[in-house]
Amino acid sequence: MTRRIPRLEVIEAFIEAARAPSFRIAAQRCALSPAAFSRRIQAFHAFVGRDIFDRQPGGMRLTQAGQECLDTLEPMYRNITQAALELSGRRASEKVTLSLSHSLAMSWLIPRLERFRESWPDIEVSIQTTRTAEAIRSGEADLGVCASDVDALGLHTQHLLDVHVAPVASPDLAAAFREGRIDLGSQRLLAPVQAPGMWSWWSEATGANGLPLKATDTFDMAYALYEAAAAGWGVASGMGVTVASHLKTGRLVSLGLPSARYPGGYRLVGRASRIRAPAVAAMWRWLAEEASSGQRATGLAPADAAACGAAFA
Repeated sequence: MTRRIPRLEVIEAFIEAARAPSFRIAAQRCALSPAAFSRRIQAFHAFVGRDIFDRQPGGMRLTQAGQECLDTLEPMYRNITQAALELSGRRASEKVTLSLSHSLAMSWLIPRLERFRESWPDIEVSIQTTRTAEAIRSGEADLGVCASDVDALGLHTQHLLDVHVAPVASPDLAAAFREGRIDLGSQRLLAPVQAPGMWSWWSEATGANGLPLKATDTFDMAYALYEAAAAGWGVASGMGVTVASHLKTGRLVSLGLPSARYPGGYRLVGRASRIRAPAVAAMWRWLAEEASSGQRATGLAPADAAACGAAFA
C-alpha cells in the first residue's frame, strides 16, 4: 500500500511550530484553534515516526529528527507558497514589499519615496524594517536593500550604494574639536555593532589620526548610534548613507576630517522569480536609478558640505 505524504497544511503547521516561540503563537499564525493545530502536529509526527519536538523548561524544542525535517521541507514549502502567490493573480503585481534596515529606511528611502509615487502612482509600497534577507527568502518581502555582510546566497543581487565613513559629532563637540580643545583620542568613539573595528579601519584608511583608535561603545542600529552622538555622548563613525538626516537637521556635523569608502556597501537583493513581476521590476529599476543619480546620497546641506569639504564625497 502506498504511503501518503502529509497534506500541505500539516507541513505548514510543523514549520510554523518549529519557527514560532510557542505552539500558541504558531497556531495563531495558522489561524487555528490550539486543538486543531495540535492535531496537525500529531499527524506530522505520525508520518515521520520519530519524536520531532522535545519538551524543555523553556518550551518545545526541535529534536535532531525534527531539525532534519525542517531543513529538508522548509525550502520546498517556501518555494511552493511563493509560486502559488505568483500564480494567484491577486494584487501582488500592484504591490511591492521592500525589506531594509530601520536606519536606511529613515535616512535614505523615505525622503525619496514621494518621487517613486509620482512615477508609479498605482503601485502600493510596503516597508519591512529588518537587516537580514530572510523575509525575501520566505516570500514575505519582494526585494530588499541589504548590507554586504548579510547572507544573500541563492538570491539575485546588484550593488546599490557605497558607504563613505567620516567622524561626526554634536555641534558643541565638533566646535571644540575644530578649535583644538579636544581630540579624537580623548572622546568616546561610537560605532555600529556589526563593525566594531570601524574606527581603527578609518584611521588606517585615511591616515587622519596618528593614534590607534578603538570604539568604546557600539550600537545595533545606526539611528541609535547617531542619536547618542547628537546627545553629546561621543563622536560617531558617520556612514554617509544613513547619517544624512542628522546632518541635514544640524543635529550632527562633520569634524572636517577626510572620509574613506567602507568595503562592501549596500546591495539590492531579490528572488529572480519575483524581480520579473512588473511592479517589483519597476521598484528595482527605480532604486538603482536613485542610487546612481544620487551617489552624493548623504543629503548634506550646503553649509555642512562647505564645512567638511570632501568628507562624504
